[in-house]
Amino acid sequence: GWLKKLMASSTRQALAQAKQDISAYLSQGLPFATDLFKMADAINSNAQLRGMLSDPSAESKQKSDLVDRVFAGKVSSGAVEFLKALSAKRFSRGIDLVVALEQLGVHAAAASSANVDLVLSELFGFEQIVSSDRDLQFALSSKSAPAEAKLNLIETLVGNKVNEVTKALIVQAVAGARGRKVGAVLDQFAKQVAAFGQSLVANVTVAAALSANQEEKLRGSLASSLGHNVKLNVSVNPSIIGGMIVEVGGEIIDGSIASRLTNLKQQLVSAAGVNRS
Repeated sequence: GWLKKLMASSTRQALAQAKQDISAYLSQGLPFATDLFKMADAINSNAQLRGMLSDPSAESKQKSDLVDRVFAGKVSSGAVEFLKALSAKRFSRGIDLVVALEQLGVHAAAASSANVDLVLSELFGFEQIVSSDRDLQFALSSKSAPAEAKLNLIETLVGNKVNEVTKALIVQAVAGARGRKVGAVLDQFAKQVAAFGQSLVANVTVAAALSANQEEKLRGSLASSLGHNVKLNVSVNPSIIGGMIVEVGGEIIDGSIASRLTNLKQQLVSAAGVNRS
């Protein structure tokens, strides 16, 4: 029980940190995402490599030399650098490193898209095709079918009819299925893309309307701290007095004067309590 929970939480922490680290690489676009997928598949198919890269007792230098030996020249230098930083984090199990790399690849793919909604609807469309045809589902999920045959099948099915980001995600869902049903992997990818799409919207509450110039500045500072562009939904609520409340991807940054006053009041009350005793 508790050990499993503790280990799972170390993976969760590593993934949360890596999601912040990745914003520096997102400008490298879709090729960076597909490099993460390539590395995830390579680590998944080699138990020794997986064990060494996720071993908490191995030194970072050993891991980083290993990453260079295996991947330098095969993927971009940005991807190599990112994997070095990722493998230095603490993962509960070797497979967690693979799962994290794949999730971060989906995140980077979504970030490279100019139209997240289109990617979502195309993923959903392909998922419907797969789930409504048992033979197709079997062919794409079969462990014995060669990867090349599956990729040829995808080429026949989607060709250039979908966005390049959608296609990269479909290819990864099939090529990196790791014994999972392709429909289930597509569904998971779609959820991750949708979550990324929600993080692109910032709900901002202000005491008085913002000028176009102020909105632009705010959008710029949010974009640089999040590593991607954001859409602003601005609403006015005079009761916050001044400052603003920003909510992005379910996280609230409260910089309103009203909340600062409340905090100050609480501090004064607790200080008065201490002095009385």
